[in-house]
Amino acid sequence: MTTASQRKVGRKIPEYLVKEVLNGIPIHYKGYKAVLRKEKKVEDIMGASGLQIFILRYFTYLLVRQLDENWYFFFTGEGGMHLDHNDNLSGDVMIYEQSKLPANKIDTHYLDVPPKIDIEIDVNIDTTNFNEHSYINAKTERLLSWGVEKVIWILTTSKKVLVAEKGKDWLLIDWTKDIEITDGIIFNVAKYLETSGVEV
Repeated sequence: MTTASQRKVGRKIPEYLVKEVLNGIPIHYKGYKAVLRKEKKVEDIMGASGLQIFILRYFTYLLVRQLDENWYFFFTGEGGMHLDHNDNLSGDVMIYEQSKLPANKIDTHYLDVPPKIDIEIDVNIDTTNFNEHSYINAKTERLLSWGVEKVIWILTTSKKVLVAEKGKDWLLIDWTKDIEITDGIIFNVAKYLETSGVEV
């Protein structure tokens, strides 16, 4: 039997609680049901963890120092990607070749041009429509089919890095290993955290 609270949650959910739309399916922020029940505020569920933003900081500094700014743009902080009317996704770190992102594509809407590389740091979604594994697979496959050349997932719980490239076997790599982003730019999450004194 459906409870009153379940019926209430089943009503139309406000768009500000939808993180992404993947293959036509809304992906809600983790904890959105608590917001609907007024047990939490919106701002309580939308922030990243301290570990996520610390790793994001690592990629930001790495790319600022090493990525050729004459050839590439990079953006951080859940940038919006509009793939089609059924797909609006976000990326934690998106690297674009400048030649493929002309100035007339920069406006007040989500970018409708695929980045060369998309980097994702962890999964923070409600698992009603997807579990974490199926979400990672579906999002990665959709990004690659759209034209993204490489998708990298940093998974802090398992301490693994998933590297997916179109037409190649996906690699699940221990995050203690050196891994290339592009053009010889190497990252090593475990080494960075250890050097910074962060224990996980």
